[in-house]
Amino acid sequence: MVSLWGSKKNGGDDQDENEDGQRPNTSSSLTRDRDTPRQSEDTNERSRLLPPQQQQQPPPRRPGYLSPDDPAVSPYNLWSVRALRWFELIFLVVTFLWWVLLLVSIFVSPPKFNSRGSGFFDFAFTTLTIGNLLVGLIFFAVPSSAMSILSMATSVLLLIDMIIILAVPQIRVEEGWVGIASVVWAALIGFYNVLTNRTVKWGKAEEEERLTGRQETRRTLKEWLAIMVATIIMVVFVIIVVLMTATLVLRSRDATVELPGERILVDGDKYAVHVACVGNQTYNEDGSPKPTVLLEGGYMPVEYTFEDWVYDARQNGTIDRYCWWDRPGIAFSENAPSPHSGGMSANALTEALAIKGEEGPFILVGAGIGGIYSRIFSARNVRNIVGKLISFCAKSPELT
Repeated sequence: MVSLWGSKKNGGDDQDENEDGQRPNTSSSLTRDRDTPRQSEDTNERSRLLPPQQQQQPPPRRPGYLSPDDPAVSPYNLWSVRALRWFELIFLVVTFLWWVLLLVSIFVSPPKFNSRGSGFFDFAFTTLTIGNLLVGLIFFAVPSSAMSILSMATSVLLLIDMIIILAVPQIRVEEGWVGIASVVWAALIGFYNVLTNRTVKWGKAEEEERLTGRQETRRTLKEWLAIMVATIIMVVFVIIVVLMTATLVLRSRDATVELPGERILVDGDKYAVHVACVGNQTYNEDGSPKPTVLLEGGYMPVEYTFEDWVYDARQNGTIDRYCWWDRPGIAFSENAPSPHSGGMSANALTEALAIKGEEGPFILVGAGIGGIYSRIFSARNVRNIVGKLISFCAKSPELT
């Protein structure tokens, strides 16, 4: 159509027409021009690099798969992982009951439950086992290589402790079946934690591969904090087990030291006390035996209390013969069942001297708290006591 104004745009309009006689869509062209930044404008930090509709679109998701952050992606979907967690809960309950029983036995020993040794190793092993189980439960869903390595190190050290206890006869007798059971259980739980950590790690990878299409390699900040805390706790456990192993090594070395005197089982063979006598029995002109000095140490063993004094006294001829012993739980004597009183110690000494064939008479020498034990022994063996030398710390109230 010819313009009424006779403009030259007619030729241009004819050139813009398509071969089919249709004009191009000028509205869509204007929209594209508005969305696309002009080349003449300078680009700065606020320039839009992508169209708005492309910026707001979420990243494409593979069809049929879940997001790695979806709660449904969890190793708990596997029955094997859930079974391991339930077993760990059961083990924690059993270990806690055993821990309570050991705690009670420190103050009141049940029958056949006394530990002849220090009485704290079995309790320490059980406490460590509870700690291992708690760490395994709290950080169950966050497995890591650090936890596996540290758990394996703890288990190997506990296995070494078990071998030392079983290999050294003296330690085996002192710890008894209670200590052996505690260290064996601690070692087994350590290896179980290693198995659990590896199984959960495998289950987590399997579920991620099945539900998201790939194994997730990234970790959240919360997971990294959990791994850091678990690693610090396990390092502390390893240090504790190293110190316990060193203590057992020292005890095994002490077991090779030659014992002065002998250990004598008392109180129905429940524990043994150490008794030693120096010098031969001498007699008076009428054939009666001369008195034997019986030493009773204070808070420390006799070796630390009377060693220098009694050695000099025997060398200058002041005394001919002396005997000494270690109260239950001190030096070479084993630990007695709880509760234990001064009267029980006096009875144990009387029984040990009778088994050893020492009939007296005795001159009692006690220092510090040992003077109290000497007074109790004197009151229960009046006929065999011919003299007493008690330090001022143990004088009776009426003499103070």
